[in-house]
Amino acid sequence: MRFLARTESLGEVEVEVLRHGAGYRVRIGERWLEADFVSVGPFVRSLRLDDGTQLSLTHHSNDNTHEISFGGATVTVGIIDPLAAKRRRREDEIGSSGVVKALMPGRVVRVLVAKGDSVNKGAGLLILEAMKMENEITAPADGTVDELFVEPGQTVEAGAELLHIS
Repeated sequence: MRFLARTESLGEVEVEVLRHGAGYRVRIGERWLEADFVSVGPFVRSLRLDDGTQLSLTHHSNDNTHEISFGGATVTVGIIDPLAAKRRRREDEIGSSGVVKALMPGRVVRVLVAKGDSVNKGAGLLILEAMKMENEITAPADGTVDELFVEPGQTVEAGAELLHIS
């Protein structure tokens, strides 16, 4: 499983967690480590790292926000879905180019707009099937659809231009 973790002190860090025997292999940024993680009670966990370090910690979560306390310190970590983060960056980056691109490879299932249509930010533009899931690609800003670069049934690679909004 891959996700982004956000803390006040570190900012956003990419994390990958893989099952490894009875424990886990975890990548935080560029560093890999092996860990055993055991629930001791409703909020208490035991964490043993591959270097022999063992920690007891408490863990409370509310949606995607996790509060972890250990050794007298408390850290709040927000878990971010990478696809949602890409969408947010795309909305920030579209700027004057107006080109809406595919976030991942997939197949265009339906095009919901036509050339010349006015769209509002958040309006559905097309449906892209990726990893056996249908994902609605939405307008990153208000505007008019100037150009459609895809049609239903077409497969696209990540980063492919789908349409242009001005």
